[in-house]
Amino acid sequence: MIRFLYTIGLLFIALILLCIGFIVWLNTSSPSYVWKKVKQEDMQSSIVFNENGERKLAIRAEELMSLASTVKIVVAIEYAFQVEEGQIQTEEKVSLSELEKYYIPNLDGGAHQNWLQYIEEQGIIHNDQVSLREVARGMIGFSSNANTEFLMNKLGIEQIEQRMNDLEIRDHSSLFYFTSALFIPYEIKEKYFPNNTVKEAKDEIIQEMRNMNEEEWIKLSTNIHEKLTEEEDYKHAVNIREWWNQEFDLLFSETFIESTTSEYAKIMKKINDQEFPSIAQQELEYVLGMLMENEANRNWLERAGKKGGSTQYILTDALFTEDKDGNKYELAIFFNQLKWYEGYKLMKSLNEFELKLLSDERFRKELID
Repeated sequence: MIRFLYTIGLLFIALILLCIGFIVWLNTSSPSYVWKKVKQEDMQSSIVFNENGERKLAIRAEELMSLASTVKIVVAIEYAFQVEEGQIQTEEKVSLSELEKYYIPNLDGGAHQNWLQYIEEQGIIHNDQVSLREVARGMIGFSSNANTEFLMNKLGIEQIEQRMNDLEIRDHSSLFYFTSALFIPYEIKEKYFPNNTVKEAKDEIIQEMRNMNEEEWIKLSTNIHEKLTEEEDYKHAVNIREWWNQEFDLLFSETFIESTTSEYAKIMKKINDQEFPSIAQQELEYVLGMLMENEANRNWLERAGKKGGSTQYILTDALFTEDKDGNKYELAIFFNQLKWYEGYKLMKSLNEFELKLLSDERFRKELID
């Protein structure tokens, strides 16, 4: 009996140590883990890395993958061009209450609230208004979905897509109001299962959503966007926090807007090579360049900009840099269909991986070789 209890005790201690070890591993940054996952044959992963105009790394570069918030880069480009063309003004005032229409608490990782706190600390808010320029920067620097939804409406989705076409961004699925799309389960419930709650009809709703084609998805998300814009009580009636769950999160990750690392590395290169008209270039570098507020980055970088995106199942990032020696780098790296621990570990490791790739010549050479 004593030996049995002793054995159980040892197993219990071993289990505790194993759990502690896993937690430590999970929370430790590991650039090699990022590279391992990029190279893994059965992973939904992709990378393109350019050095001084030459493509040095390309793995599954042409594979369409969900973008998450990295797609906001093309919205920022249209914003910058419309400023250049005089269609909008950077100092145009936007009411915070107008942005609030598109804010969904607890479904943006705190992004919008973090932006609001930042602009309040910076003294950017005046009479509960903020400049259009800061709305665009909040979309990129803080990844505010509310700001994105507002800008997509103001700039026009058709105009954004036309600009993408003009810039020869080809491998890219159609845009839609992706904040509004989160309400699609409720609309399907109202149409097909009015006597049920979303929770009760969840399986049937998911099946209906999987049967929708792209045109239907875009049309319904546009209709929902109009309701969010015009009907003050709509968002509260839907009460998305009551029924949103992991299954819906997975479905939206699988049906999100897609593109390739090849396309987004190409976009970053255009910005890095300053190919855009002067005012548009200036606005893009401001909107994308919040990482230059960090003094440590300013010590070795002349210019830089980036935008990443994530859900529980997606991690994506695209960036450009020019260092103090004039070396230019562009990177696009995407991961899809992640398990929870893979996503968590990658998020802990990606910044260090990117920093080593951009600043450590030996590390960079090892990967390229």
